[in-house]
Amino acid sequence: MKKNRLQTKYVLSMGLAFAEETDMSRLSRLSAQGWFLNHFTLFGFVVRKGPEHKLDYCLDIRQLQQAEEQEYRNLFTDSGWSYVCSSGDLHMFSAEPGTLPIHTDRESLYEKYCGVVRQSRTAALIALMLTPGAFTLLYLSATQWENILMQNISFVAVTLSVMLLVPSIMVYFGFRRRLKAHSS
Repeated sequence: MKKNRLQTKYVLSMGLAFAEETDMSRLSRLSAQGWFLNHFTLFGFVVRKGPEHKLDYCLDIRQLQQAEEQEYRNLFTDSGWSYVCSSGDLHMFSAEPGTLPIHTDRESLYEKYCGVVRQSRTAALIALMLTPGAFTLLYLSATQWENILMQNISFVAVTLSVMLLVPSIMVYFGFRRRLKAHSS
């Protein structure tokens, strides 16, 4: 077990919505040092130790049905990109340096970011609608209810709604900025 821990490490992401190119460059530099992307984690990546070999990394964002996953991966394999891992709609690929990028034109980059902007906007709107209700519940529980359990539930509701609201808004604006940069 201890040997396995020495073979992997956690790398903090700068945030794919804000610093996708920076994260891809960092993963590429790590591969030259023998650390290769294994999978996504909350706020970062897990890399595993291997022989030093520089790779380029590229993120694609696409909602896939299970039946189309293999065809999707094969499309990238045919273009020289190897599938690495996925997390939800985020799919990571690696290739030898000099391989043609996955997205070569504005239209494909626009399509890449369009779906995630819609999803993050929806999540932000839902969280925005829940937050005032949670604050109201907290206010009522603090002023009228003497039930400690209800006060605690209210506090948890407010905390969770804010925890959903803030990242949703950040992701929305980060990817929306990228979408605007690749539109027209």
